[in-house]
Amino acid sequence: MTILNHLKKGNHPFKYIFLAIVLLGSSCIKKKEIDLIIHNGIIHTIDDRNSTHEAIAINDGKIIAIGKNNQILNKYKGKEILDIKGEIVYPGFIDSHCHFLEYGLQTNMIDLSSATSFEDILETLQEKNSENNKEWVIGYGWDQNQWKDKNWPNNKLLNKFFPETNVILKRVDGHAVMANQSAIKSSNIPLDTIVRGGYIEKINGEITGLFIDNAMDLILNEIPLPNEEAKKKALLEAQKDCFSLGLTTVDIAGLLKKDIELIEKLHATKELKIKIYGMLSDNDENFNYFIDSIGSPIKTGKLNVRSFKFFADGSLGSRGACLLKPYSDKTSSNGFLIQEMKTFEEKLMKLKSFGFQACTHAIGDSTNRMVLKSYAKTLKNSNDLRWRVEHAQCVSQNDLHYFRDFNIIPSVQPTHATSDFNWAIFRLGKKRLSNCYQYHSLYLANQIISLGTDFPVEKINPLNTFYAAVFRKNHKGLPIGGFQPYEALTRTQTIKGMTIWGALSNFEENEKGSLEVGKSADIVILNKDLFTVNEDDYSSIKVTKTIVDGELVYSY
Repeated sequence: MTILNHLKKGNHPFKYIFLAIVLLGSSCIKKKEIDLIIHNGIIHTIDDRNSTHEAIAINDGKIIAIGKNNQILNKYKGKEILDIKGEIVYPGFIDSHCHFLEYGLQTNMIDLSSATSFEDILETLQEKNSENNKEWVIGYGWDQNQWKDKNWPNNKLLNKFFPETNVILKRVDGHAVMANQSAIKSSNIPLDTIVRGGYIEKINGEITGLFIDNAMDLILNEIPLPNEEAKKKALLEAQKDCFSLGLTTVDIAGLLKKDIELIEKLHATKELKIKIYGMLSDNDENFNYFIDSIGSPIKTGKLNVRSFKFFADGSLGSRGACLLKPYSDKTSSNGFLIQEMKTFEEKLMKLKSFGFQACTHAIGDSTNRMVLKSYAKTLKNSNDLRWRVEHAQCVSQNDLHYFRDFNIIPSVQPTHATSDFNWAIFRLGKKRLSNCYQYHSLYLANQIISLGTDFPVEKINPLNTFYAAVFRKNHKGLPIGGFQPYEALTRTQTIKGMTIWGALSNFEENEKGSLEVGKSADIVILNKDLFTVNEDDYSSIKVTKTIVDGELVYSY
């Protein structure tokens, strides 16, 4: 029997003095000093048990403890303590497919996304160009599907109002551009040019100004490239917007070698703090350097380069997606493939040999079948290479088994479904549309789905991803009842798709994606709980704080 137990049982005269000394001593135990304590919140860890806690302790950028308020506050002394007063904590959001650099660069372009007609575009261009008077005027975001006249525009009015200024207008999906005659002339494009995996639109032998998919390069390659300072500014501007919306990791689809080098430089100077999963563009320079020269992935605390992004087809909106049967609203076309099959499979084999991930853009049902079969042919059996199909937009029911059989990850963007539903039916008809945007079915195929936005094709906000995935509606609350609601994801599946499954699809599940001891302290704090918030209250959800590696990078 200990002295303490002996005193408790008897009436020893020193009993109360001794107990007081013991209690005083225990209250004076020195707390461990750490960098940050977050307490008085509802902390959704998104671990295997989906456990919930009240407080979290962070040191050197890592989570060192998580539990009840008194457990954390009695054991640790924080250099900084955040009492979040009942707010809701999640792992930092991961956007599994975006164009981060392009988003930042668009600050120097003209936003045409709100135009309701081509005449609207002309008015905006005239107004903005009179302010800047640039040699090259670049606009972006137009979508004829949102206009009353949904036919493709032509460049006649552009030629009239901009006879000597080069004008390039990028469609919202990034798979078509409209160019005026001045830009076409500056690019020295022969009128009889034939492009594999794209086309120059002609009507009655005349170029209309539309360049689709691979044909866009004929124009875009002539635009003066932004210098390093412009790219740096773009990256930092994009980072600021991402942090304000709770994004702590972004998967950037399509980067050049020099883009990776700039990102590394900005990470080293700590100007760029956001974590980046870089998908390399499918070009010779990247293959020569990252495969033939380095021969292995690049991994730092904030940068992961181990994948290549391929384009297999175009978009549904531009009718460049490759379909098994012709378009319902253009029966002369099935769309087309951008990749040459033999070359594509040779590259896949090379990626497999060097341990790189394939991430392939596939929209049409024919394209998805081709990509899935090529993956299967290369992978041969079940594996942990985590090859991804980006968008996986229209997939035949007969092809869903490939995701399970070969451990292929669907990487999708729920807001595509809610942006496209009102016009996609005209492209495909009701029956075929049921095989598109089928996120629940894709999840069931392999029990995993990673989610993103594809910004700037869609809006950057990851909360839009949540709303579209769960409620299957756009920002206007349409369609009533939701678009194909049977393909909705649950709240848990959606949040996992924005966190731990996004990390897993990046080979980073052991370092981020859930709030667990030993993992990076990448955290987003919201004013409302995504697990319980009513649909009607969705618009009032706010990000109040964003934390990367234990550092507060945004506070509302």
